[in-house]
Order: sequence, then structure tokens, then C-alpha cells
Amino acid sequence: MPKDVVVVVNIDAKPSGTENLDILLLSTEGAKDVAVYRDLDVIKEAFTGKKVAAMAEALFEQGKTTLAETLIRKVKIAGIAAPSGSDETEKASALVQAVETLRETDDDWYILLTDQDGDEAVKALCAWAEATEPTEAELGAGEEDHRKLYFGRTQNKSLAVTNRRSIVIYGDQDEEYPDAAYVGNVGPFYPESVTWKFKRPQGLTVPDLTNAERDALEEANVNFLTVEYKREYVKNGVCADGEFIDVQMGADYIAKNMRENLYDIFLENPTIGYTDAGFALVAAGVFSALNRATDLGIIALDPESEQGVFTVVVPKRSQATDEEARARQMPDITWEAQLEGAVHTVKVKGVLRATLSA
Repeated sequence: MPKDVVVVVNIDAKPSGTENLDILLLSTEGAKDVAVYRDLDVIKEAFTGKKVAAMAEALFEQGKTTLAETLIRKVKIAGIAAPSGSDETEKASALVQAVETLRETDDDWYILLTDQDGDEAVKALCAWAEATEPTEAELGAGEEDHRKLYFGRTQNKSLAVTNRRSIVIYGDQDEEYPDAAYVGNVGPFYPESVTWKFKRPQGLTVPDLTNAERDALEEANVNFLTVEYKREYVKNGVCADGEFIDVQMGADYIAKNMRENLYDIFLENPTIGYTDAGFALVAAGVFSALNRATDLGIIALDPESEQGVFTVVVPKRSQATDEEARARQMPDITWEAQLEGAVHTVKVKGVLRATLSA
């Protein structure tokens, strides 16, 4: 017999934490278990005299020049023995193998920074980063998607790499770490989409480059700190393959967020019917991710409708094959979206007149 008075009191869900970049700093100056650090003083004590401590300082200490409202204050650091080999190519291969070995026990990070900036090491890590994104066939075969992004520093004005998922910045000062400073300066905006051009990482010296050398770096998609009309900033905010950094990171964020949404839908519902309504419930995870990407400036916003400029095609039950139905495999959801983009250059033309009358 039901009671006449039923009282239910719920507590509002705790707000979810801020989304931050998951960064791994890899030291090659001695083995040390991976750990999370939130205090620069602790890092300096744990890695006294090591390059990774200076990199962490460059990563954390960007408060004077960053345009972001916060700073990076969490980083994973791991240490490995110096890569061995008879030449630089073998040492670079050993470095990549050490990274892969680390991933076997800790793959919960997105950006990689290391204290190695030799040509062969940078080339090997650029190739490694590109290979971390599984193909559609590999995903279909069950491989998990733990794609990475590599930020590296070079002192070679002629370095030529064209790999996806890698960002290289030039710097000619041994005691400066432009890759770490660059991430620390722009990274706090994540997951909001902002251009990585026109940023001024703190603690860096403008390299001594001729106009021809600057042109060569631009053509090679290597970023560098420059000065134009007494304004210092990084050109051009691109990956080694020429893609803009914010576009690559935006695509990665959509993939991550959409995957999380879909898993949540499957885990939070006792069952999802193999019906049009069931398909629409699954598709809600796709719409949610695309709307979130619109809010973050990754996907363009239509100024009239104030909606994201994207389309999603949700299949109907009638479109499923018998084999798909028996296997409980929903037909593919497909979508397209327009990138928000950013202004990087402008040309202004005008005429000065003695009078504005016709």
C-alpha cells in the first residue's frame, strides 16, 4: 500500500572539472617513474639540474604574456635513461621505443614534450606522432584511439619534416625551451579554439634570422618567434604538414568528446531499442559533441540562426540490413561541419582626400 506522503531530496550534481591539456614531459637524463606534478618547486627538487625542470618552468611561467585567463599547473613527468645507439638514428629509434614502452603502462596523456632536440630525434618523434592516430580500418579491428600531439624544438634552420600531428618551433638559444613555453602560453585556452599565431611566449629571445631564413622556415612549416614593426609574436601556428594547430586540436577534441558522449549513452541506458527512436538517442551524442564544438569556436556559428554550421544524417531503422540488425550494429551516422577558422593576415587600402564631398 503506497504511503500518503513521499519526500525525495536530491543534491545537485557537482559541476564537472575544467578540461585541461594532458601533457607529458619526458626526461632522458635518468630513469624516473611517471608522476603528476602541480608544483614547480617540487619539480625543480625532483629533477635538479635536469633540462626537464627548466622546461617545466617555461611551461608554467607564462603569466606575463599569455592572453589566457589561467595557466597550466599540472604536468606528467617521466624519466628514462639516455637513449643508446651507435649513431643518432639508432638513438632516435630507442627514444621512440621508450615512449611506446611508457604507453603500455600510462597512455593517459595527449601532448608530448621531450628534452631531445637533435634532428634525428625530432624527425623520429614527428613520424611517431603521426602514426598514433588509428586508421578507420584499425579502429574497426579493435584498436583504441589514443592519438598524440608532439611539440618539438629545433635549432636547425633547414629542418624539413611534413608529418601530421607534430608542431616544431625554431629557437637558437640552448638555455631556452620554446616548445614548452609555446604550449604554456597558448595551451591554457584548451579546449577553446584559438589561433596559435600572434602569441608571445614568455622568456624567449627572438632568434637571429635573415629574411631568407625566415622564408625558409615558413615554407617548411616550422614556427618561430619573429618581430615585425616592433611587435614580437610566433609565426605561423602550424603543424609540420601545414595544418593550423587549432584545427588539428579541434578535430582531436571532437573525436574525444563524441566518443565519450556515445559511451555515456550506452552505459546510462538499460537498453537502446533497434528503432528510429533508439537511433535518435544514439545520435544525440553526436549532436551534443558538435554543439559543444560550436560553443568552443571550433565549428562555425551561423549568425542568423545562432546554430552551429553542421549537418548530421541519422539513419532510419528501415535502412538497416538484416545482417546489421542481427549483429545489433546500427548503420553509420555521418556528419559534416564548417570550421570557424581565424583571421591571420589583412591588407588595408584607402584613399586620403582633401574633402569627402562628391
